[in-house]
Amino acid sequence: MIKLSDLNEFAKNNNIAAGVTPAREFGELRQALLRPVPFVEYTNEQRIDPRLTLESALSVVCIGCPYPEDITTDRGISIAAAGTDYHTNVSAMLEKLQKALDITGLAFTDTGPLVDRYTAYLCGLGYYGKNGFIISEKYGTMFFIGYIITDKAFDEYSSPVRGSCGDCRKCLDACPYGAINGKEMDFEKCVSYITQVSGKLSTQQMKMIGGRIYGCDICQLSCPKNKGRVKISLNEKDYKHFFTLTNKQFRQKYGHTGIYWRGRTTIVRNAVIAHINTNGDKKDIEKFLTDQNEVLRYTAEEMSKK
Repeated sequence: MIKLSDLNEFAKNNNIAAGVTPAREFGELRQALLRPVPFVEYTNEQRIDPRLTLESALSVVCIGCPYPEDITTDRGISIAAAGTDYHTNVSAMLEKLQKALDITGLAFTDTGPLVDRYTAYLCGLGYYGKNGFIISEKYGTMFFIGYIITDKAFDEYSSPVRGSCGDCRKCLDACPYGAINGKEMDFEKCVSYITQVSGKLSTQQMKMIGGRIYGCDICQLSCPKNKGRVKISLNEKDYKHFFTLTNKQFRQKYGHTGIYWRGRTTIVRNAVIAHINTNGDKKDIEKFLTDQNEVLRYTAEEMSKK
């Protein structure tokens, strides 16, 4: 049996948040999951019951790893995707935790079956904010989530944090297309979601992207709980550097980052759109009018009409 105090001590020594909840069926989520969620391949039953992933599961341990205090990113790329891919960093911390406390089981970072944010909530990492993020008193919404489904029991379990945003609606007012309403996310109106959709975008979606390449930070940066938590600086300050990248060069430059999984086509497509949306010279995208890639060719044709 593992002591909750040992988990708390590990979290303190490694500057992370951590908690644990009993492995059970989270039946209270079943109704909410009737609405389709993008980029999720697990069944709803797998998403609410850790024992369907690990039959002998007794506990679910969750950690929250804070964003770096100083973040350097490229224009249009979310601060959450800047630098080394967070999957790598969080996975390393989970492995360290497993070794330190002898926690056997299956570890996941964003790609596991359970609902990450609800798992974090149950494990006491914070409360749900109106923008759908979990808000920690220490880290705000700016932390990455990872968890372990384990066959180990704990002497005590964490309790969910009681808290709310009160009357604050800064994130709701800041969201440009009303994707968040304090209850659920309308993915079709979310700029972050649109930047990650593959293939051809509609005229309206191209307009909605604005100057974004991957992800969107508006709701996080507007949250008072995140004020002063990170310092952001830009490396690449325009979009034209994307226009000359081959697949190999894209891998060399971004292979270690969180945007690489979307692939060069989607990212360059967004760069073409963002360049024109921010009054870039149309001559810079002429090369894509004859590109062999249908998506890039179509995107350049549509943006050339603006």
